[in-house]
Amino acid sequence: EVSVRERNLLGKGQDLSLSTRLSQRSSQINLSFTEPYFMNREVAAGFDVYHSAADQQAASSFNSEQTGLSLRTAYPISAKLRQGWAYTINTSKVSGIASGASIYIQNQKGSKTVSSVGHVLTYDQRNSRITPTEGYVLRMNNDVAGLAGDVHYTRNVLSGAYHYTVTDGWILNMKARGGIIMGLGEDVGLLDRFFIGGDTMRGFSDSGVGPRDKVTHDALGGEVVYNGSAELVVPLGLPKELGISGKVFTDAGSVTGVNPAGVNVADSASIRASAGIGVTWVSPIGPISLDFGQALIKESYDQTEVMRVNFGTKF
Repeated sequence: EVSVRERNLLGKGQDLSLSTRLSQRSSQINLSFTEPYFMNREVAAGFDVYHSAADQQAASSFNSEQTGLSLRTAYPISAKLRQGWAYTINTSKVSGIASGASIYIQNQKGSKTVSSVGHVLTYDQRNSRITPTEGYVLRMNNDVAGLAGDVHYTRNVLSGAYHYTVTDGWILNMKARGGIIMGLGEDVGLLDRFFIGGDTMRGFSDSGVGPRDKVTHDALGGEVVYNGSAELVVPLGLPKELGISGKVFTDAGSVTGVNPAGVNVADSASIRASAGIGVTWVSPIGPISLDFGQALIKESYDQTEVMRVNFGTKF
């Protein structure tokens, strides 16, 4: 991952960044600009231009691409409450479908244009947005697609996180999320559904939880999701300047609901759970975590894994 960022463009406090990420299974490039005081008011306004591609053959036997433009604005309602709006238009493409892929994947082949309006309301009581040790944050996201384009849906997500310092170096982090997406006169597309596993539920592989084709074992995603995590950060007795700490965690949740569905689709809203330990290093390029998780509650068709390397922070 490589990024270039100027936080004070031309001495006006404007934020301009260009980032690109390349990995074995995905790539992304993003150009972002933000004017923090639009029209000399306490209103942030900006845009994002992006392109991403992902190889999802291992989980769902297809490749995906998305290219889009987002126009956004955000402003404070009070010292802790902030509201934001965005208009996004993008083209998404499902391609490279394996010959033996699920019929529910094959039916998604092709390109679609998504035009959506998004809203976010955030109440933030944390002592830090980057490395919080006290406080909580609550967030509500709402998206409606269908003003133009080929896709029509409404998506609503509620999420929150809580942080508490038990004692010096011991920090309890908890988070939870619940969401639903509903098609407006049509079925919800593959790329618009919820997927969990991997970073979002350690002990399970990418897209390892949720509706799955019984024959091909392809993950299909779901229209309703709930998941949460509890994590206790523990000191390892190393010098603080190294930025290395241990953790004990448990993750739980599920994703369900896919249309159309048939007798070959395995789907259950039952809760799944995992637990494990890990190590986090706050490196010069950002947090890097090595997690070892074990699935404790699962369905027979779920896909699991033991080790996961994460870049960035989950909370």
